[in-house]
Amino acid sequence: ASGSESKNMAAGGWIQAGNPNEHAGLDFMMRMGKDITLDVYAHLYLSDDDNSFGLYGAYFWNFYLKAVPADLGRMGFYVGPTAGLGLWDVEYFVDAALANDRYWWRGEFGFAIRFGVTGGFQWEFPVIPLQLYIELSPVGEFQYISWEDEHYLGTRRIDYREDSDIHWALPEFYLRVGVRFWF
Repeated sequence: ASGSESKNMAAGGWIQAGNPNEHAGLDFMMRMGKDITLDVYAHLYLSDDDNSFGLYGAYFWNFYLKAVPADLGRMGFYVGPTAGLGLWDVEYFVDAALANDRYWWRGEFGFAIRFGVTGGFQWEFPVIPLQLYIELSPVGEFQYISWEDEHYLGTRRIDYREDSDIHWALPEFYLRVGVRFWF
């Protein structure tokens, strides 16, 4: 056995599908009791025209499978509430290099307050204190988005629009796969 069940903290990383601004991030988990864990995870993505940040937390109840032999490690399911905050700032061109050198530029800023329930499957390896997990998070998001649209002819701006929108995104689904090292 790896002894990961006797360790209280884990750190790792994850990749995610379901949100174009959140591809990967870091994960920190703490055991709060025999079958209770607290998970804090974050992502930071910086590039020339696409920046985003998110910080989230979850409280999990863990249900380990007793029928799995100890030499295969420890496997089980978990479920619990999750919440967090995400921010993004994106700039891009739309219809660039069209006839007559006309194009649109768009800048978008937004934030989302997220809440939901996360469930997943975890496998703590038998020899090393490593855990592999896969989880599905159906969440609701309160989103605020502000954007600017500029229409150009060559280098001359010929039109400008600015607007904002507040809405609920229900439901959003995120699929995460990750690994944690227990210490």
